[in-house]
Order: sequence, then C-alpha cells, then structure tokens
Amino acid sequence: MSKQYTQEEVLSLNAQLEKIAKQVRKLLDSREFETAKHILLTQALNLVPNHQIVLSDLAYCEKKLNNPLQAYRYLMQALDNNTVIDPEVYDSLTSTCFSMKRFEEARYYAKLSLRRKKELLVQQPPEIFPLPAEKAPGLSHDKRKNIICFSLFGSSPRYCETSVLNVELAKKIYPEWTCRFYLDESVPAEVVLRLEKAGAEIIKVTPAQKKISGLFWRFFIFDDPSVQCFIIRDADSMLSYKEKAAVEQWLSSGKWFHIMRDALEHSELILAGMWGGYSGIFGSIENLSEKFYRKLKVLNKTIDQHFLRTLYPTVAQSVLIHDNYLLDPDSHVFPDYPLSDIEKLPYFHIGMIDSSINTASFSLKEKSHVNKVRWYLKNQQNQEICSYISPVKEREGEFVVDVNLPYFYSQQIAQGNWHFSYSILGEHNSSTQMA
Repeated sequence: MSKQYTQEEVLSLNAQLEKIAKQVRKLLDSREFETAKHILLTQALNLVPNHQIVLSDLAYCEKKLNNPLQAYRYLMQALDNNTVIDPEVYDSLTSTCFSMKRFEEARYYAKLSLRRKKELLVQQPPEIFPLPAEKAPGLSHDKRKNIICFSLFGSSPRYCETSVLNVELAKKIYPEWTCRFYLDESVPAEVVLRLEKAGAEIIKVTPAQKKISGLFWRFFIFDDPSVQCFIIRDADSMLSYKEKAAVEQWLSSGKWFHIMRDALEHSELILAGMWGGYSGIFGSIENLSEKFYRKLKVLNKTIDQHFLRTLYPTVAQSVLIHDNYLLDPDSHVFPDYPLSDIEKLPYFHIGMIDSSINTASFSLKEKSHVNKVRWYLKNQQNQEICSYISPVKEREGEFVVDVNLPYFYSQQIAQGNWHFSYSILGEHNSSTQMA
C-alpha cells in the first residue's frame, strides 16, 4: 500500500526532487554518468522509490554506461509500479530496446509514447490557432520567401562546419530555397562570413531573444511576414534528397504543415529539426516561446520539442506526416527519391547527427600540458578547409585533440588526403606545427 502524503510533505518532496533534478541534469550534460547514477540511487530513490522520471534517468545513465539490460530493468520497474505512465518512460524504453536490437519492441513503445503524448494534450489542451479555410499555397516563385531555417550558437565545428556544408548542399538539393541562420556572437566571425559568402541569410538575435534558449530561435521565422513557407532543420544534420522528396509531396498536398519521423527513436509529436509549415499561423511565436521557457524548472536538450507539443493540436488540423515505421496511424511512407552519397552514409536517416559517425583526433608533439590549440584542417594542396579552437585532453600519456567534423571530412582525413596542423594558444612565440 502506497504512503499517503500531506500537502506540506508533497511540497517538501517536490522541492527536494527539483534540486536533485537540476544537479543530475548538469552531470548528464557534462557526461558524468556514474556520479549522476550515484545521486539518483542514494538520494532520489530514497525519497520516491518508484518515481518514473527518476527510474528513467537511471536507465539513461545505465545505457550510457553500456548497461542496457539494467536500464531495461529500471524502466520495467517504472511500468510495473505506476498506473499512469509518463511518455518519457516510453521514450526511454524505445531507445533502450533499440540499443539491444529489440526493434519490434522498440516500435511498440514508440507508438505508445506518441499515443500518450496525444492523450495528455486532450487532458490539458493548449490554445488551438485557426488555420485558413483554403489550401496552403505551396512554394513561392521567389526563393527568398522559401526558407530552410536553422539555429546556430557556439563555436563547435559539429554545428558550424555542418552548417557551411548544408548551405552548399542546399544549392543542389533545394535550389528554390534560401538557408537562414538565427545566431549570436558566440558563432566565430569567420564562420558567419563563410555562411554569408555561400548565400545564407544571417539574422542576429536580439538581447531579448537571447534570454530564450538558442534551440527556440529558429521558430522565430513564424513571425516573419516576408516568408511564405519554411522548413526547420538541425544545424548538425545534413540535408538530403530523401527529405526533399517528402517536402515536395507535402507542398503539393495543400496541407499547412509537414512532419517527418525517420527512425524508431523518433517517438516525438514534432521533432524540432524535421518539420515545416507556413508563416503567420501562431500570432507571436516569440511570446509563446518566452512564456513556455519562463515556466521551465529544469533545462535539457529536448525543451524545444516539449514546446512543440503545445503547438501540435494546431498543426494536426492540416498536416502531412512521413514515417516509414508508421508510428502514427495517420502517417505515410516516404516517397521514392534519387540515391546520393548522403543517403549512403552509415546509419543514415533524416535528422542524423552527421559528425557522430566518426570523431577525428590528432596528438600534439608537446610533452607538457597544453590547454587549447587553434587547429587548421588542410587539403592535399595545403589549402585551408576550416580552422577552430579546441581544448586539449590528456589520454594515455599523450595530449590529444578530438574534433567532431562532418563525415565527408573525416573520410578525407582517414584516407590521408587531408591533414591537421595547429598552433598553441597563449604562447608569445607560438608557431604552427604539423599534427
């Protein structure tokens, strides 16, 4: 029989759990999974032994520590001891089963996750915005009104270099569209210059907009009256011909919105970098984002998708959903498309983090500790491809720089066609050396 708590005890418990949740979130973001696991086991579970989110976070730690079976046990504990299941538990089960190659079970929980998220929206319905009575107009003849929209912040080549590649790719895959980046001063000036030179639009966010997570900035395109249609994408995922075929089918459908899911783990109502629509539907998306963001108690990397759940009832009024796994009963399989080198990437799917396939590394010749270097990636003609600043790690007695680069770059490095050189930062007489 479960213990009955007084209102004061509930408030005290919630305050303690909120404090633990913030601590655990920081540890997860810094990949300190053992420490996070210890806190969850010794503190959170002592307070609430069968709390779904605590068990789900424990499962996440175990999965990251290569213990998927233990992760699965924690999630089964959550299912067995709760009558109303949080969709995050289903999402964790989907991911865990997928990592164990139990694909049919993963699909089962992914479908339950989507169903549960819809049920919650019925129980606590957000505002539903009306759509125009007529069919959506489709693509504009003016490419400046058709926007591929990204958020970009920080100086990591995982995002910056993939962004530069995407602008070049868009010229081939989406010639009728313009790439737009909402960014701030954290993006290196040379990256911004390269994006502009390649033909991208650059929108510097305002101080007020910067108070909202950068994950939300790309949604500001809703409020731009000069835009007709848009697709929103992730800065670290490559554009592809597969998605272009789906987008073309959507544009000709007359539907006002488009959603794509392309993996068993895509068990979200709207994936933040895999959807599109037409501007002017939601009034002020900036105000909606700001209100949602202000209410958040714990920040994580999926808060943008949690926000999009509140928009889903509006989107669902007129949407074309592409999903080969048919996780949603209203979805359609992707149309045929021309195969390119992009779709031949290992583990390819739309929304894939391109730089996660390979991590390029090089060792420093220095034997004393170095904090940071500026590295240069050069081709066979010794021409600079790109240059960034990265921290130095000590590994097995060597000082090493790990670099997340687009897959095509990593292949050129692995084949010996491209090479790194570097200069140590902070030294008065630093010189560039070959890695």
